[in-house]
Amino acid sequence: MNRYLVVGVDTVAGANVAASFSERHHVCCWTSEPGYEVAGCDVLDHRLSPADAIAAAEPEILVYCGAAARSCWEPDAKSEIHDSTVVAAQCWASAARAAGVRFVMVSSDAVFTGPWLFHDEQSHGQCSSYHAQIIRATEDLVGEICEDALILRTNVYGWSAAGSGAGWVETLLRSVETKRIVEQDHIRHAAPMLATDFADILERACNEQLTGTYHVAGAERVNPLQFTQRLADRFELPWLAMRRESILTSLPQGFGEGECSLQTKQIRKQLCVAMPLLSEGLDRLKEQAENGYRERLQPVRRTVAKSRAA
Repeated sequence: MNRYLVVGVDTVAGANVAASFSERHHVCCWTSEPGYEVAGCDVLDHRLSPADAIAAAEPEILVYCGAAARSCWEPDAKSEIHDSTVVAAQCWASAARAAGVRFVMVSSDAVFTGPWLFHDEQSHGQCSSYHAQIIRATEDLVGEICEDALILRTNVYGWSAAGSGAGWVETLLRSVETKRIVEQDHIRHAAPMLATDFADILERACNEQLTGTYHVAGAERVNPLQFTQRLADRFELPWLAMRRESILTSLPQGFGEGECSLQTKQIRKQLCVAMPLLSEGLDRLKEQAENGYRERLQPVRRTVAKSRAA
C-alpha cells in the first residue's frame, strides 16, 4: 500500500484516479475549490498551500491533475488553461521536490496536431496554439524541477465529481437523450481512454518507478461524432446524427482541433500491457453507472483532513 496525494479531483482524471486508488492505497485529495469528496479518500482543506497539503497528507507519490489533465474534447477545456497553469504546476512540483515526494503529472494529447496519425513522444507534429504552448511549458518546467518526474499524456473520459450531471460525459448523454439529433465534430481525432483504465496504467507505472514522458491512450482513433454514437449505442439511447460531408482544403488549426491521437508503444513495452479498445472502456463506463461506482464521486460540502497547524 502506497500513500498518494491526488491534486485536482475536480477533473475527471483526478477524481477517477483517486477513486480507483482508494481501493488499494491510502489516498488524500485536494482541489482548489471546496465541496469535492471521493469515497474512501481523505479530503484536504482547499485553502492549504502545496507545502502544507503535502505535510498533511505525507504522500509517497503526488499525482498532479491540473488544467492539462482535462480532455481537450471538454467544452470548457481551453478556458482552464492560461499563464497561471504553469505557475500552479511549478508550486506543486517545487513543494514535492522539497519534501522528497515523487511527482506525476497528467498531461494532454492536444500538444500535438496533424498531419501525422498516432504521435509518439518525440513527434514533430506540435500544435502551435497558445494553450498547447502553455501545456508544453508546464511539462518542461515540471521536468526541470523534478528530474525523476513522470509525465503521462492522455485524453480521458469518465464520470465526473462535479455533481448535478455537470460533467462532459453526463452532459453528452443528456443531450442525446433529450435532443435525439446531436451535432458533434467529425474532423478532430483522438484515442480517448476511460479514466479508470488510465488509473490502472498510472498505478503500474508508479509501481515500476517509471520516469520521463509517456503516452497512455485508447487503442482506437475516433472523432467526437463517432464517440458519441458509440456512447449512445452502449447506453441504448436512440439518436440521429447530422450527416456531414466536407472536403478539407487545409489542416485544422487550434487547440485540440486536429489530429491528437497518441502512439503508446513505449508504455506498452515498459509495462507489457495492452491499451483497451473503446468498446471495452464504454462497457466499463456503463457498469460504473449501475454498480455504485458513480455515486462514489458525488461531491459534498465537508472537509475531513486539515493541516497540522489548523
